[in-house]
Amino acid sequence: MKKTLIVLLLFFTSLPISAFSKSTSRGVKAVKIKNLILLDGTLSEAIWKNPPLKEFTQRNPKEGAPASEKTNVWVAYDDSYIYVAAKLYDSHPEDIDVSLARRDSWLDSDWFFFYVDPYHDKKTGYFFAVNPGGSIIDGTYYNDSWNDDSWDGIWETKTAVDSDGWTLEMKIPFTQLRFKESDDMVWGVNFQRKIKRNNEQSYFVMVPKNESGFVSHFANLEGLEGVKPKQRFEILPYVVQKAQYLVHDSGDPFYKSNQYKTALGADIKFGIGTNLNVDMTINPDFGQVEVDPAIVNLSAFETFFPEKRNFFIEGSNIFLYGIGGANNNWGFNFGWPTLFYSRRIGRSPQGDMSDYDYADIPGETRILGAAKLTGKLNESWSIGAVSAITERTYANLDLGGVRSEEEIEPFTHYGVLRTKKEFNDGKQGLGILMTSVNRDLRTESLMSSLSKNAFAAGLDGWTFLDEEETYVISAALAGSYVEGTKDFITNLQERSYRYMQRPDATYMPLDENRTSLSGFYSRVMLNKQKGNFYVNAALGAVSPGFDHNDVGFQWMADRINTHLVLGYRWFEPDNIFRTKSVYVSHARSYNFEGKPTSRFFWFNGNFQFLNYYGVGIGGNIKQQTYSPTLTRGGAMAISPSEYVLWFNVYSDNRSPLIGSLYGTYAEDAIGGIYYNVGFDVEWKPDSQIYLSFGPEYTNNDNLTQWIDNFEDPTATNIYGNRYVFGRILQNTISASFRMNWTFTPSLSLQVYIQPLFAVGDYCEFKDLTQPGTADYRTYGTDESTITYDSENDEYTVDPDGNGAAEPFSFENPDFNFKSLRGNIVLRWEVMPGSIFYFVWSHEQTNSNYPGEFNFSRDISSLWKSAADDVFLVKFSYWLDM
Repeated sequence: MKKTLIVLLLFFTSLPISAFSKSTSRGVKAVKIKNLILLDGTLSEAIWKNPPLKEFTQRNPKEGAPASEKTNVWVAYDDSYIYVAAKLYDSHPEDIDVSLARRDSWLDSDWFFFYVDPYHDKKTGYFFAVNPGGSIIDGTYYNDSWNDDSWDGIWETKTAVDSDGWTLEMKIPFTQLRFKESDDMVWGVNFQRKIKRNNEQSYFVMVPKNESGFVSHFANLEGLEGVKPKQRFEILPYVVQKAQYLVHDSGDPFYKSNQYKTALGADIKFGIGTNLNVDMTINPDFGQVEVDPAIVNLSAFETFFPEKRNFFIEGSNIFLYGIGGANNNWGFNFGWPTLFYSRRIGRSPQGDMSDYDYADIPGETRILGAAKLTGKLNESWSIGAVSAITERTYANLDLGGVRSEEEIEPFTHYGVLRTKKEFNDGKQGLGILMTSVNRDLRTESLMSSLSKNAFAAGLDGWTFLDEEETYVISAALAGSYVEGTKDFITNLQERSYRYMQRPDATYMPLDENRTSLSGFYSRVMLNKQKGNFYVNAALGAVSPGFDHNDVGFQWMADRINTHLVLGYRWFEPDNIFRTKSVYVSHARSYNFEGKPTSRFFWFNGNFQFLNYYGVGIGGNIKQQTYSPTLTRGGAMAISPSEYVLWFNVYSDNRSPLIGSLYGTYAEDAIGGIYYNVGFDVEWKPDSQIYLSFGPEYTNNDNLTQWIDNFEDPTATNIYGNRYVFGRILQNTISASFRMNWTFTPSLSLQVYIQPLFAVGDYCEFKDLTQPGTADYRTYGTDESTITYDSENDEYTVDPDGNGAAEPFSFENPDFNFKSLRGNIVLRWEVMPGSIFYFVWSHEQTNSNYPGEFNFSRDISSLWKSAADDVFLVKFSYWLDM
């Protein structure tokens, strides 16, 4: 009966979209030119007098209607460049938005986009966009409809505004594009125009909203005959001068030698044919122009920060694992693993340096050299590889005036290989991703904290179930193997995402004699790609021993997960709403012992009104489950049931002043309450200045915030341990402020400021009395006692009050963390690809008045704190050989 219902569901949900097929391919002819084009945006050359492309169709606001304004487009090329020109007529030229923005800033403006799929694989491509003021955006497409603007190509464009509208010319070197060279190439191509005042988006090839994909619908670009661009070979040397004025001890013997630093290096790019790209780097500068945000992390898990280093950004989507085929991937406490997390390469040294008075510790591990290969072997076969070597890193230590040197990071090689093959015009795909980390360990300290060798390998792929590509199944299978000393593998088993040392663990408990650890990951997902009715379902499992954290980012293990998402989307306007959507889901997770660790129902709705204002509402109802992580490696405990509600509202983004408001409220069954509220305001006072401000307030009243675990042989009913918790009343106020002042499309000033105030006040200290329950005893009751020593700022607990149990002490966990960080970046693109930076980074921190929340006093205290200031000048010069 269940199988019959599933078949009927798939049949009926496919009926509404069965009549749709991929857009009829339209032809675009590129014309080869011999005369030089003067790039000035005026369209004075004879080539632009030829008949243009001019049939554009709206996707918004009136899907399927002709564009409200006429647009003419031409495509031309010579041996080295592809040219795109456009005349964008406008009946109200005075209303054309000519705002300026720094590169890759998505400001709301009038825009023209050129999309191109040089491989004609109908899955990947590039986009190049320009607005009337000459600001540009570029990036890549992958997985048919997903885009990434982190790629920066080197190309030129000019615009001009006149009484008829505005015009543009683009000049893009063939060397910036990856394609399979042949005598008569066919590429995919599309164009988009955005008219801000109408909220209008029109396309040369318009993909209906209830369809799926984007690149696969492109028109054919023909006429590219005899294109033989020069072999790509680029060198990007750089020089960096840094001056650091840091908070330090006046007796620090290492401070002055680290205050002023000069660095030289170079990135090298060259092509293997026209479809593969090799990146190499010598003494790379991996300094970040924008700082990571400040956070207060009270969980046992690492915080994820995105990659910001140029060497790793280009071609990074090739290394994504699991995604493919499906246009949506829902996680619900699972998801696809990040097998390659490039921030592991060149990370801060990991050795222990706790016993010293002063230390000279490098902030990152220097990369001696790295090389990367990315591209496609043909239209359906992609490849990516990374090889990097980091140097043996030492810290200079001073203890009592005696100097010493200690190794804190070994000589290490990182290797990543990714390849993916598509079949049957992309209806099926199969990929392989392999990673390896190999270290030359020489010291006992590093042997106990790092793996000697770590390997991971995975298969992933997809297959569409029907000719219309409405249903797709995506799947992945991976395995890992890590080896090292007994001490290290013991530490690995005790990490927060597996906690094998739990005294009540019955599946794969801690084994202190292990010298290796291995495990597996698997997941299969069904996704409905098209139509108003939506379905997504998944089933996955990751074993306790699976570990890919040496060169990946891991946050889970020991988990079996399943979910089902049902939704309905209304794409056509009615009398109230322009668009609306509603989704509901149910998800469950279990550990390998069969204990439920997550069970909840989730819902979400989004509604946009006819005036382009909108509102979103949602929530979830979580059932009581077991928590194998609450005691941080101790006995399992109960995670109480709770409910969560959230909302957000936003205004019309065409206005110079844009606002949004959001909030969350959560309450659990034992009385814990969490809520936050925030808003964001964006203001564009003129065409060159953009301002944004986003404050947020969070209140967290958590009755079971873990503090520490203590051995107690008398606690026989709970494995001879005391798992100590407290009630935390945490108030957090944070904000972000940005100002972008764009003087010209190539010269901009950016200001970013982030204040953070996080105060935690602990009380009602308690311990878990029975494993696998939510039963706690508050200290000071049932004959237990707790006292506070203000001189030493610590609590002392006598668990039974009669002397049978040994009293134990812990430091007062109250905190008051205050931070002010930010930077100012002046960016000047002196010529295409050659960039000058001036950067000032500033940070102040303060921990006065722990546990006491007084906003005005805390502001004053932070403002008076000493600061770290770093000034940096960088110049990189692009040489096209």
